[in-house]
Amino acid sequence: MNDAKPLTHDGRIEIVPAILRTSFEKIVEDWDKVSSASDSIHIDVTDGIFAGEKGFTDVLRFANLPANKIELHMMVQTPGDFVDDIIELNPGKCVFHIEVFHGKLDLPFVYNTIGEYTSAELGIAINPDTPIERLDEYLPIVQYVLFMGYKPGRANQPIDPKVFEKIRMFHEKNPNIAITTDGHVSKDTIQQYVHAGQHACAQIQLFLQKETQ
Repeated sequence: MNDAKPLTHDGRIEIVPAILRTSFEKIVEDWDKVSSASDSIHIDVTDGIFAGEKGFTDVLRFANLPANKIELHMMVQTPGDFVDDIIELNPGKCVFHIEVFHGKLDLPFVYNTIGEYTSAELGIAINPDTPIERLDEYLPIVQYVLFMGYKPGRANQPIDPKVFEKIRMFHEKNPNIAITTDGHVSKDTIQQYVHAGQHACAQIQLFLQKETQ
């Protein structure tokens, strides 16, 4: 079992560059632009089923990048299909969406397996329409929660206002669980995100390159 220890926050807000591309070459091009600016780079992996158009999904190719800096945001319908590759890659961080797990034991199996064979920090993502109560039983095996500002599928959508109340409620109930956010994060919205989390947001995803090419 993966006895994950929650990542406690220290009051800082980290801006994490994020990359969503359809080719490895474009990912490398974006990586070179932003890698010196952050200790962690958020890479979206989209299968075209759970979210949006299909992006680059060959996770093992990321071994050509510094794996310890990679945060994989796995927006995929079948997490189990990627477990072996994630174990071989051993990224710095990895997050799946709670919405793709249907059986009661499916999520613990994926997370405990990755946790046993990698040193990755594991997070769980949740969409604005999903009740936060679904997170409760899984918090002992994750280290942070990623709140989506809108339903995955299309970049630069307007923020769903529900996310701010969800972050606030979650933080009040779980003050020691690190909160990250993703979705229309910009200089105009950061204050709303941070205020909702009462400065609990350990990271805020800043999408520098959100178009797919």
